[in-house]
Amino acid sequence: MSPLVSEDNRQGWVLAAGEVAYERALNWQRELVRLRLSGMARDTMVLLEHPPVITIGRDGHEENYPKTDITPIHIERGGDVTYHGPGQLVVYFIFNLTRRGRDLHKFMDDIQTGVIETLAEFGQVGKTSEENTGVWIGKKKIASVGIAVKQWISYHGVAFNINTDLKQFRSINPCGLQADVMTSLQELTGRPIEMKKIEKILIEKYSAIFDTTFTPLDLEMLAEDVESNDGSNVI
Repeated sequence: MSPLVSEDNRQGWVLAAGEVAYERALNWQRELVRLRLSGMARDTMVLLEHPPVITIGRDGHEENYPKTDITPIHIERGGDVTYHGPGQLVVYFIFNLTRRGRDLHKFMDDIQTGVIETLAEFGQVGKTSEENTGVWIGKKKIASVGIAVKQWISYHGVAFNINTDLKQFRSINPCGLQADVMTSLQELTGRPIEMKKIEKILIEKYSAIFDTTFTPLDLEMLAEDVESNDGSNVI
């Protein structure tokens, strides 16, 4: 990995990884948490898409996923059931929150603000809700947020529906809500949106919000380091 500089300079890493299997990305997150705890990694954002997968958070209720043909994956984040798939941009935040005031509410607000500011670039007025987490446009939900924290290192993050196939939500009650509450930027604008453009805007927004310069991280470098440390490729 790249040489570290003083964290007082608010330097971080960003990895735009394309489509990655959920289990592999989860392994990356857990290993990055370990590295961040040991001081061997910077605050890191991972931007990617997943093949179709359903995940269940700590607050999951079985009645919210009775019809799915996809075997759900139970994970550590907060929240209930949700769907990830192509056309949905997921951003994972492996941040040292001790250096950011140990304020989970502000951290969640900052994540949602990045999405709201990105939506504004497309003429959409996003907002938060007092009743439900995530980002909303009117009565429709466009982004879901779920965070886990280990010794004040965050992981998991936000799932932002860009060109998502919204029919995929029909087999669940996403976050305990009716499936038709979900929307996407494509549905709102009436046209497909270039994912790389969204990635670029989001990185710019989060750089300003978190007062951090995020340096691109090489995918092969991360994958080799994580899997070597995990021992999964050791004979």
